Amino acid sequence: MVNDIEEDFMDHHENFERLLGDAEKPLYFGCTNNFTKLSAIVRLYNLKAGNGWRDKSFSELLKLLAEMLPQPNELPTSMYEVKKAMSSLGMGYEKIHACRNDCILYRNECKDLECCPVCGESRWKLEKNEGTKKKGVPAKVLWYIPPIPRFRRLFRNAEHAKNLTWHTYRRINDGMLHHPADALQWKTIDRLYPEFSRDARNLRLGLSTDGMNPHGLQSSSHSTWPVLLVNYNLPPHLCMKRKFVMLTMLISDPRQPGNDIDVYLAPLIEDLKMLWEESVECFDGSREETFTLRALLLWTINDFPAYGNLLGYSVKGYFACPICGENTCSKRLEHGRKICYMGHRRFLPQAHRFRKQKKAFNGEAEHVRAPKPLSGAEVLNSLSGVEVVLGKGRRPSNTEGVWKKRSIFFDLPYWKDLLVRHNLDVMHIDKNVCESLIGTLLNIPGKTKDGENARLDMVAIGIRESLKLVSEEGKRTFLPTACYTLSRSEKKQFCSTLAGVKVPTGYSSNIKSLVQMKDLKLINLKSYDCHTLVQQFLPVAIHGVLPKEVRNTIIRLCYFFNSICSKIIGPSKLQQLQDEVVVTLCLLEKYFPPAFFDVMVHLTVHLPREIKFCRPVWLRWM
Repeated sequence: MVNDIEEDFMDHHENFERLLGDAEKPLYFGCTNNFTKLSAIVRLYNLKAGNGWRDKSFSELLKLLAEMLPQPNELPTSMYEVKKAMSSLGMGYEKIHACRNDCILYRNECKDLECCPVCGESRWKLEKNEGTKKKGVPAKVLWYIPPIPRFRRLFRNAEHAKNLTWHTYRRINDGMLHHPADALQWKTIDRLYPEFSRDARNLRLGLSTDGMNPHGLQSSSHSTWPVLLVNYNLPPHLCMKRKFVMLTMLISDPRQPGNDIDVYLAPLIEDLKMLWEESVECFDGSREETFTLRALLLWTINDFPAYGNLLGYSVKGYFACPICGENTCSKRLEHGRKICYMGHRRFLPQAHRFRKQKKAFNGEAEHVRAPKPLSGAEVLNSLSGVEVVLGKGRRPSNTEGVWKKRSIFFDLPYWKDLLVRHNLDVMHIDKNVCESLIGTLLNIPGKTKDGENARLDMVAIGIRESLKLVSEEGKRTFLPTACYTLSRSEKKQFCSTLAGVKVPTGYSSNIKSLVQMKDLKLINLKSYDCHTLVQQFLPVAIHGVLPKEVRNTIIRLCYFFNSICSKIIGPSKLQQLQDEVVVTLCLLEKYFPPAFFDVMVHLTVHLPREIKFCRPVWLRWM
């Protein structure tokens, strides 16, 4: 380990000497198990990180171990001493001050400024009562951890360096889709940039970010955005391992950065651009030679709101689908006051029988063809007239339309040539579809897509008039039973089936704890709970409680999500999945109310396309 990082200390000999001393110093006099001060600290710190121990509990454990070991010993007795010793390992970071309104970072030419040149706000925090500046306490900080030193360190390890060329020398090429290296996007890069693909050690990366609450309190609105890099040079079983997922920055603030996230991504984009244009000298531990390392960002992976922030696209309104763009088929529901995204018949073949059916859909035949996604060059061309000044202190005047900004990712020379630049997070879509299905089937207040407004909207559109509200004189209005409506006994059967599910430890949450038999509803569903429900348990739970046509349609949708999440997919199956999901969505349009079709349900139609270009879903979700 010490040999791997020796090069990082060429200009800091004192730190290296201290680190070398810790690596050779026995944990205590007469230690026979080869534990040194450094190895003991690293092993204990790995346990802390892997099990999520708090700093306080870790310090108490260190004190106890120090008392149990023979005296004298070299074991630190507090988390502070451990951090001080670990800092010599060279895992450095930069604290970059930021404008409180997300206008700029105080770096480069703005490094010595006291106020933001865009909004005029002070760089420093203000005293709550007095309103005076706290000199030296920044209003906002970006924590940036440069990835280049860690890439170089990764290659110095012989085993890791060998794994980083797996995609060229050890990948099984059997025509199946195992890895992003089997993807059309990967092959397109090889064709467009042969010099880059000539050296298998050049890295291909994915970027992911999302907001999180580090305090774990639902009552707190604090939002911290970690930005992670995933290395796709590695074998599939290592790509998503915690060890190889790199944290590159932390954007910490009570408010989320939103559309201004480009301000914070600037240091990372500059490093990625340098890795593409200039390259970095690196030592290969497996071949024991020096080479020039280059890197390319394949795509980003985000939930849908963050997708819009990184793309610079408005994911709300009539054109919320970024793939269909301005050709998105949408309609505002007058009574529900929402926008629904139906019209999936346009994705069917021209001769399909559903295209001619009128009464079962919106009363009209469908003759429109499916919209064609914009290429990177076309997106860049459409952004030519968009001028944006980032920051919440000042708003631009010419951002009408679907585009909110020119994404900073277009600063990367190759970005416009990528077939898929931003990936839809399947887990996020899975969760939203699951909640809509279960909420509607169980008629959960606040979750169901059915109700008085939904029935009024169906009458206004001119479909399923038999489901319109029925009002009897002197009595209250009631909703006629729809094909997806469950009686109380059927709801009991549905919930009791889920409550009786028993799975191996670690397979999923305890499903029984999510079911409330008293109110006949499911509560506190997390992303992975919805994932397992849709793919495994929902088809079983609805057995015998719905009409055959509706039940089979829901099972088809569950089968689709199960299929696209397989670790290996055959290319011939992709077109079948695409045809299958389009027909399934059309069938759902025949049975479910228009309010059911929010943008998340619509996005399922584009998932097979992304698998075709980028390959397995399980290597592309958050």
